[in-house]
Amino acid sequence: MYCGRGMFPGGKERCTMTGKTVGGPKILLVDDDKIVIEALTDLFKRILPAVGIVDSATSGVEALELFASNADQYALVLLDMSLEGMQGPEVCRRMRLMDCSTPILGMTSFSLNRYRVPLAAAGAQGLVGKGDETQLEQAVSRVLSGCFLPGFETPMAAYAKLKCDTQAESTLTNMQETIMNLCANEYLTDGEIAERLGISIATVRKHMQNIVKRLNCRTQRQAIITWLKRGNGRWHDRKERSVPVVGYAANQTSVPSCGHHDVRTSDGL
Repeated sequence: MYCGRGMFPGGKERCTMTGKTVGGPKILLVDDDKIVIEALTDLFKRILPAVGIVDSATSGVEALELFASNADQYALVLLDMSLEGMQGPEVCRRMRLMDCSTPILGMTSFSLNRYRVPLAAAGAQGLVGKGDETQLEQAVSRVLSGCFLPGFETPMAAYAKLKCDTQAESTLTNMQETIMNLCANEYLTDGEIAERLGISIATVRKHMQNIVKRLNCRTQRQAIITWLKRGNGRWHDRKERSVPVVGYAANQTSVPSCGHHDVRTSDGL
């Protein structure tokens, strides 16, 4: 366990509770499964009765709206990694850029190695598996105590790094994030994306053009790879995967249509 506030002489950890509300620390819980939210709420009542789930969200967009309005009320954000639409690491990145003090703890049902690196880069203070009650209790207690888990850092240090990171300036809008997820993770065509979102095909194509520019890429293939490397892909830890280029071939710079062009990559995506 690492302590975000340093150590006393002699190596003893110095950790102070970071609760921001009277009556015990309050948590924002983010998971796209309402059953999981109910189960975790009951679990915390049993294993950490002093901790309260004050708010919950089932999507990244909803979580960001709650966080933007109430960040000063939360002692901790407990954030699932595999969300519909905007993925956990990107939600974390946006939250961290809003706030330099509220700790964020990621959780996942998958291997921790799948999300550890992108989540640390996004400004979190730790990552824990959902399946082990003991580890979950320990991780929540440690982060609430002002500490951070190995491989992560304090909210302030993470905030400073993100502010200096040029990638932080090329964050996608909520609509662009949704379109990228439907393209890269669900392999939908432009027509299917348009139907899913209730917008025109022309609007989808325009968004794809803007995404390429916003990510400082030359082609849509590069934009998808850049976006996946930030931890937004549900299968980004595979050794080899198909990256769908929706809209145009890899060597083109315009977006005439959103077909199903697959570009094979072998760079860890």
